[in-house]
Amino acid sequence: MLARLKFGGQLLLLGVSAPLLLFPAQLPEATLVILLVLIAYWSVETFQRHPWPATTFNGALLLFLIMVGVGILVSPWPEVTLSKATGIILGLHLFRWITSLRKPEFQRISLYLFIIAVLAIWALGMVSVGWNRKIPLLSNWIALLPPKIYSLPGTPGSGVSPNQLGGVLALVLPVFVALALGGSLRLSSLFNWLVGILAMILAATLLLTQSRSGWGGGLLGILSLLVLGGFSCEKRWPKYAIICLLVAMLLVSVIILAEVGPAQVGAFLQESAHGQLETEIVGTITLSGRLEIWSRALYAIQDFAFTGCGLGTFRKVVWILYPLFTISPSHDISHAHNVFLQMAADLGLPGLISYLALLGMAGVASWRIAQAGKRERWLALGILSGLIGYHIYGLTDVLALGSRPHFLFWWMLGLLALEGEKSFADKALVR
Repeated sequence: MLARLKFGGQLLLLGVSAPLLLFPAQLPEATLVILLVLIAYWSVETFQRHPWPATTFNGALLLFLIMVGVGILVSPWPEVTLSKATGIILGLHLFRWITSLRKPEFQRISLYLFIIAVLAIWALGMVSVGWNRKIPLLSNWIALLPPKIYSLPGTPGSGVSPNQLGGVLALVLPVFVALALGGSLRLSSLFNWLVGILAMILAATLLLTQSRSGWGGGLLGILSLLVLGGFSCEKRWPKYAIICLLVAMLLVSVIILAEVGPAQVGAFLQESAHGQLETEIVGTITLSGRLEIWSRALYAIQDFAFTGCGLGTFRKVVWILYPLFTISPSHDISHAHNVFLQMAADLGLPGLISYLALLGMAGVASWRIAQAGKRERWLALGILSGLIGYHIYGLTDVLALGSRPHFLFWWMLGLLALEGEKSFADKALVR
């Protein structure tokens, strides 16, 4: 009974703190109060047991947290850094909460809540995104969608970028596909069918975003799931099936390239349908624009190698220290359009190293869970594939560290760490 009451209190605290930390500028006094409450809660938890739940991520996470603190301290624009810092605090609170769960029923609830959170972001995106019409084949379908009917606080009047929505979908779509294929946490087959339907809805939405980065991330994320699932299976036929699939995809790609021509394929991947350079919020930036932004990010990393230029401040620094020539100053370049360059620009090279270490730990933990051969392996492989898909997307676009949907990244890491600790505990019992 006491455990249920505590779990209910944790959910209440999470429900109250999430909107305030995602939109700190709307109610700054209430945000300050909830931050003090979280500090008090963490302090009590620290005195009662360990300062932080024991996970394989803790070493890399400690260095990451140190560099986040440095990135906050060196920021010359606190008003820009505030929302990123509170977004990271929310993500870390989620990670700590999930990894502290021990009862299977609570763990299932955390997965249910993750699915609900994804659907909430999808629903908000559908009513607040500024849809583009880059590809004529999809324009008729996009015309059937309702226009932007709601503006999230802090977003321009043009609406949420379809590229950002595409990045979120590339991150979470493999998780939904994995749950539909194999389930997890001893969930019912009805749940798997329901998640499968939701996965098809998310995939259709990803198609309508017309985000090439999102398309590439989503497609390669699902392909990674199939490859990892096949090669982690004890039976031989899935491995042969995956090899045949990869060979078939390679042949199809070669045929398409030969029929269409490299020039047309390159133009499709690099530019919008009308060849226009649009703002970060309403559309895409062409490859030439991205190349210039990447060069400015490299300059910032060279000048602020150990501290970064400040959490979330690249949008200010780029115009003051490294002006762009092919992009108008009226455009808001909110990030470096590359997740690794952005991480180094925000937190310096030590921050990038800690982030890469977190990803490495995620890969190791996922593969160990998959090798255990249990149903939970599908959730682990789905999370790993989602991270792969997101970082494919992140080669040309970014969900900035601490941005509103970025808490899903920490939620997925928490679920993965939880499954990893369970697998390690099961192995210890067997031995």
